[in-house]
Amino acid sequence: MHDDEMFPLEAVPSRVKFAILREFKGRRPTVREVDRICDRSWLAVPGIGQTALASIRQATGYRQSSYANASVAEMSDAELLMRLEALQEEFRSLIKILSTALAPASKKRFRSASMRRTPLTGHGHQGSGLVF
Repeated sequence: MHDDEMFPLEAVPSRVKFAILREFKGRRPTVREVDRICDRSWLAVPGIGQTALASIRQATGYRQSSYANASVAEMSDAELLMRLEALQEEFRSLIKILSTALAPASKKRFRSASMRRTPLTGHGHQGSGLVF
């Protein structure tokens, strides 16, 4: 299978197909685009688990992309740019995952000991009005 061919969506289960289409915003990706996403990033995609990932890799005849193993000195400008874009996309994906994972914790409000104000009148003593 050539890297520039369209990914064979018909070769994977329908739930995997829809997860792939969601990941590529409804557009059918090429084999190269699917191969460029590392396993860890795929596993972070909703609907993609180990079995789904295995079906994706089997459908593409997965092998490490040549640009991932090539020495930087041997790469063309176009290959370097593609590698940069893939790394940037993976970085954005990781930021999104971390932001989503950390968001609920940042929304929690932590309060120290609760303090209540009491009226100063009617208690027969002068004070700050705070009750601990």
